[in-house]
Amino acid sequence: MPLGQYHVKIVDLMDIERNLIRAALQNRRLLQPRHEAILRWAIALGRMCLFRTPEGRDVDLADALGPYRTWLIENLRAAIPNREAPDGARLRLLVPSVELRLRAARQLILTRHVNDFGEEHLDRELRHRKLALALGGGGGAGFAHLGVFGLVEELGLTPDLIVGASMGSLMGLFRAIERPYSAVAAIQTIPRNFDLTRIFRPFNGVTRFGMPGAFHMQMIRTARVALENFVGRSRIPAFSELPIRLEVVVTGVRGGFADNPLMQQGILDQGNRTITNPFSMRRWLKLSFQIARDLSSNPKMLKQLVFGREEGTADFNTVEAVGFSCAVPGLFCYDVFHDDPHTIQTLDAIVQRHRIWRMTDGGVVNNVPSRVAWESAMQGNLGSRNVFVFSSDVFAPINSARNLPYTPVQQIARQNVLPNRPFSDYTCTFKSPPSPLNLSPSVDQLQKIVNAARAEVDVCADHLRMAMAPLPVYGSWAR
Repeated sequence: MPLGQYHVKIVDLMDIERNLIRAALQNRRLLQPRHEAILRWAIALGRMCLFRTPEGRDVDLADALGPYRTWLIENLRAAIPNREAPDGARLRLLVPSVELRLRAARQLILTRHVNDFGEEHLDRELRHRKLALALGGGGGAGFAHLGVFGLVEELGLTPDLIVGASMGSLMGLFRAIERPYSAVAAIQTIPRNFDLTRIFRPFNGVTRFGMPGAFHMQMIRTARVALENFVGRSRIPAFSELPIRLEVVVTGVRGGFADNPLMQQGILDQGNRTITNPFSMRRWLKLSFQIARDLSSNPKMLKQLVFGREEGTADFNTVEAVGFSCAVPGLFCYDVFHDDPHTIQTLDAIVQRHRIWRMTDGGVVNNVPSRVAWESAMQGNLGSRNVFVFSSDVFAPINSARNLPYTPVQQIARQNVLPNRPFSDYTCTFKSPPSPLNLSPSVDQLQKIVNAARAEVDVCADHLRMAMAPLPVYGSWAR
């Protein structure tokens, strides 16, 4: 069964659980602890579709749990309506029936799969959740993801998966490179006196894999400096070497776009190319917005590529993948200018397999990759399918004068962000993110950005803490 069909079966339960947690946090007297435990257990079982046995085989439980799931959705939705206050009295009266249905459904699959797994193995997965972070793009606004990392650290959690697009992929790499996290160390990673002219060089050459752009990003050199500051080593790891699983979204552009007039004339005939500060970058944004609009309006020309999951990319250089993901179309180009056989062979295989012309910014096809995170868990990449997807959106349209220059491209990004949102258990949409143009903040500026972002995500803390807390032992509420 395609993964999307599994999601259709459980999306209502995802929504019900989100509303239940929100209501329980707003009114601590809404439910007794035993009532809350039964409901959370019932929803966790209802969300189960695929399950991995101790021997490593996957079994499909979606159909067996279908009648139970349907009953649960119909009855809980009536007591916990969307965007309305829950009916506490009705919910409490419903709990005994939920407990009976939960017990029967759990026993059904244990009996049916008695030779596949036991209750201890089943309950371990249902009680303990994996955490996946989906980090959106947005240029300098992506530094706000550091606030999310700080919150997760303070809650005593470590992500099991990070999926990033564009700037979210770069931030995700620095989080995935070590399991322990230090907010202070992350800030100190940014070199002092970071000069934009060292990162972006005028580009007039011919690209092989990357989409052409006015400026070339010096990602490898910059990343080596940052990695040496952060973890004391400059060797760039492959995806398989990271202690936290990382997946990087890149947009593949099909060949028809090579004949686009903006590509033929707009990039090549821009004359003098300099970036000395965020203000001098603005004149290049207009061309980039036009190209992004043309790309987004032709979805058949786009192919989502997920490095770290894509065939042959487990041993691929992570910074190379991040470079492609951060390459703003028409503005920033990233390409491979060396002859490492493994890198070239891997990219050649991707180009041929998907029949693409060039690669560019992951945000063009999926700016907040919640679905990628959810699908990765459903494919068994985390061991457990019981995952909580926390999405960080730093590039949503904001009604403010300061944000007006970015509104057009933000509205373009909304076209792929909104369809992904149902795959997220919780989406944190920043209302006051840092400037997308400030790509080289000083240490003092970055500290202020992190502090502001951490304060903004504080509203998510209780929800994330409750959602990630292990469920009590099954049946302990009856003792």
